[in-house]
Amino acid sequence: MLLSFFVSATILGLLRPLAPRLRLLDHPGERRKNHAQPVPLIGGIAIFGAVMVSVLVWIPLDRPLAYGLSGAALLVVVGLLDDILDLGPKLRIVAQIAAALLLTVGGGVTLTSLGDLFGFGSLDLGLFAVPFTVFAIVGICNAFNMIDGIDGLAGGLTLIALGAVVLLSPADGAPRTLMLVTIAAIVPYLICNLQLFGCTGRKVFLGDAGSLLLGYLVVWMLITAAQSPATLEPAAAIWIVAIPLMDTFCVMGRRMLRGRSPFCADRAHLHHVLARCFNSPRKALSLILPAAAVLAGIGLLGQVQHVASAALIWAALAVFALYLFVLRYAPRLYRSLARQRTMDLRRRTSTSDALPTVGHHVVAAES
Repeated sequence: MLLSFFVSATILGLLRPLAPRLRLLDHPGERRKNHAQPVPLIGGIAIFGAVMVSVLVWIPLDRPLAYGLSGAALLVVVGLLDDILDLGPKLRIVAQIAAALLLTVGGGVTLTSLGDLFGFGSLDLGLFAVPFTVFAIVGICNAFNMIDGIDGLAGGLTLIALGAVVLLSPADGAPRTLMLVTIAAIVPYLICNLQLFGCTGRKVFLGDAGSLLLGYLVVWMLITAAQSPATLEPAAAIWIVAIPLMDTFCVMGRRMLRGRSPFCADRAHLHHVLARCFNSPRKALSLILPAAAVLAGIGLLGQVQHVASAALIWAALAVFALYLFVLRYAPRLYRSLARQRTMDLRRRTSTSDALPTVGHHVVAAES
């Protein structure tokens, strides 16, 4: 983990001055972007480089690891090209499918059973195991790519998801080591992205390379944990990535209902809604990450206490229904808070204007 941390920090420091020449900059200008200055898109490269160095030093390469890292490398390369050239969603989807096939067909990392989801016995996938696994990988990769909309969110959700799986994984396995070095690699990125510990003026973004990589690593570890001998039931795994999944289903469903492409960018994501409601992306982050940790904790508790998969699924559907209800009435809350802020501003303005002044000093009226 120390090696991974320092390699990630070193790559960030080396690439930052080179980002303009490499055309790895996110320029402001679009309505959904909050930054005022160009920001280097080097977070994903730093995380991937640190993971690769740490794996090659510490973990013997077996077939699943070799093919899995090949799929990760493919996503990083295509993500970088997309950050530079704006390839579009179709090529990204093709790359995600190719990476998923490397992991499933090449590496043998396949979800063969969904467990006893409905209380009628184990739901084995059979011939649909590979297609379903590819669908799950592509879905979660896109979920993390889409939710990377405010500082710290995608990285924070990845820390929560991998941390939850680490708690259930065998202490001496390669997947556990891979997760730990990934967690360590993300920390320097988050310090720069959130400008923590005095690290001001060094903001970086993940870019598509980084967000796709994080989603891929998370779903890879979830499927590995769900394989035989399973340490994580698929129903519990849904809770660990509940917020990215719910956000993606809602946003893509709303876009398709309106006749738009499910991959078009907008400001309808959960983090955008909360940032508008509270007039602060940092407040939105401080609400979403604890909620994600609580949901992941429910999944872990269900796994440890051997709660029936059917119960976990129905509870997850209830949470999803509550999520839809909250999002439906979020615009009303936003308008109410906006009106309240406007009234408070007018009240303060009128109060200051009403005070008599002498020269440049305000004179308070005595009672």
